[in-house]
Amino acid sequence: MKRSLEILGAIIAATIGSGVFALPYIIQRSGWLLSLGYFIALIAIVSIAHILYLRTLETAHEKKTLLGLTREHFKGTGFWVGFFAIVIGLLLGFVGYLVLGSKFISIIFPAIPPPMALAIFWAVIAILIFKSGGSAAVLEIAGVVLISIAIIFIFFSGDPLHLSIGAPLASAKNFFLPFGAVLFSLTGWTSVEQIYEIRRKQGKKKRDLLFFVFGAAFAGLLYWLFSLGVLNSVMSVSADTISSIGVWPVWKKDLVAIVGLLAMGVVAIPLSREIRGALEKELKWNRFTARSFIALAPLALILLGLNNFLVIVSLAGGIFLGVQYILIISIGRNALKLSFRERSMLDFLIILFACFAIYEIAAFIVH
Repeated sequence: MKRSLEILGAIIAATIGSGVFALPYIIQRSGWLLSLGYFIALIAIVSIAHILYLRTLETAHEKKTLLGLTREHFKGTGFWVGFFAIVIGLLLGFVGYLVLGSKFISIIFPAIPPPMALAIFWAVIAILIFKSGGSAAVLEIAGVVLISIAIIFIFFSGDPLHLSIGAPLASAKNFFLPFGAVLFSLTGWTSVEQIYEIRRKQGKKKRDLLFFVFGAAFAGLLYWLFSLGVLNSVMSVSADTISSIGVWPVWKKDLVAIVGLLAMGVVAIPLSREIRGALEKELKWNRFTARSFIALAPLALILLGLNNFLVIVSLAGGIFLGVQYILIISIGRNALKLSFRERSMLDFLIILFACFAIYEIAAFIVH
């Protein structure tokens, strides 16, 4: 039981994050049925990719970072493509956390000016980056439990039986819009190396693979409960959700802020662990330099003007995370003995991620 909770907690903790706050807006703009379709499809796809990544590590009989596997399979040019996609992509996640985290601090403590709120939340994230290391299973499970309770409470505090959420079934105009945000919210591949270690030390069990599906599906359920709780209580949702909940009671806004802070604090642990591994193991940076870079780079991007939450989520999800999953799938395709049908399915997924990445570039960079 303890082992199962540790694995499931690691997966959910790596999945739940600030992406939840973009989803009410995405659902309202794109349509609830279309968004639900994206959730179901991407839960299946990311679960396949995570199992593929785990099988790749177990075939190599060695714990390696995704960037290390990229170097091994794709050499020089591929390595630097992987470095850009993995390190910069994961750092964008921290940019999103800082953008929202400062607003959550302002909700709980309205007297604090926005620059000070940003500084406070950045200091908390920096401490997690410098101090977190090794296994954090207890913290991750506790965080997941608290987040789950808070989201369920938000859902039932409104009118849970009134599901007229003010969103169409599907919007042809915004057909591709959910991809980046939904992928950003469901990404949990940073848990795979941790699960590899658990299976190496405690033995392999077939049911472990199902936890990837259960973890992603559970996170998806929490996202929908939160989104319905928001959509049933406001007329129109802002891109970051926060700006549209001003009419809520103070206690409820504080609860949302606490959910956000907990979610970002929990997911910051596996996220920083993966970036540290890439910088310290693959580039041979020393511990202080690597962790200083992880802490300072997101703050620098915000100060340079990257502070639109929807743009951050769409770029991180559609482009950088899309490329990360292309790498995971491509490495697994090269490393494992697969049937023709399995290879064809993986080729289709690679093309799918590439097409959506091109869309995100056209939508958020070119325009």
